[in-house]
Amino acid sequence: MHYSFTRLWARASVVVGAGAIVLALLIAAVAVTATGEEFDHISLITRVLAGGLVTLVGLLVGGTMIVAGQLVSVLLDQRDILSRILETLAPTRPAAPGGVPPPGGPR
Repeated sequence: MHYSFTRLWARASVVVGAGAIVLALLIAAVAVTATGEEFDHISLITRVLAGGLVTLVGLLVGGTMIVAGQLVSVLLDQRDILSRILETLAPTRPAAPGGVPPPGGPR
């Protein structure tokens, strides 16, 4: 099995996680630097704290998604490597009559 959907999901998780971090940084920058009548009543310290909170949430959510996607990718890579090792070490001689492996297991 190739697990192509799972690989796609892992890559998508990494991309969406990176996008979440970038989006959080952009929202934080807008929150801190916004000017205009609708932002005049909000103090600068409040906007800075809101920007910091949005950045922190973006890093937590995005970082978690990136790590999860990379872990799934690593597990799938390990599975591929182990299957190649098994193919290399698998016996090339035919099984005993009746499909029963020889005593002592495959060699």
